[in-house]
Amino acid sequence: MLQTMSKVLVATMIAASALTALPSVSTAQSLDLYIGPGQGYEGDYRRERRYDDDDYYQERRGCSPRQAIRRAYRYGMRDPAIAAMTRNRVIVEGIGRRGEYTRLYLANRNGCPRIG
Repeated sequence: MLQTMSKVLVATMIAASALTALPSVSTAQSLDLYIGPGQGYEGDYRRERRYDDDDYYQERRGCSPRQAIRRAYRYGMRDPAIAAMTRNRVIVEGIGRRGEYTRLYLANRNGCPRIG
């Protein structure tokens, strides 16, 4: 009985000395000091942004000038330039396939469909 008690006592002393020998774990702390409006926490800026997130991804409406020029190149127009952009259409001018001056009318919607 005395031997088992002495073995338990020695084991607890070894465990206690091992715990004190371990390095202490430092806690991560930070101090944030903001002065003035709009300087503080503005929401979760670290959250993952996804393509289907309504706040992050907004589908483009209309036909951008770059898209219109790309579309004109695909139709065979050389040296295309935007002549006018209205609410409903985009007019692109340039030189056609046979060397004549040409106008291309595109709808101001997604995909820039040809209307004339």
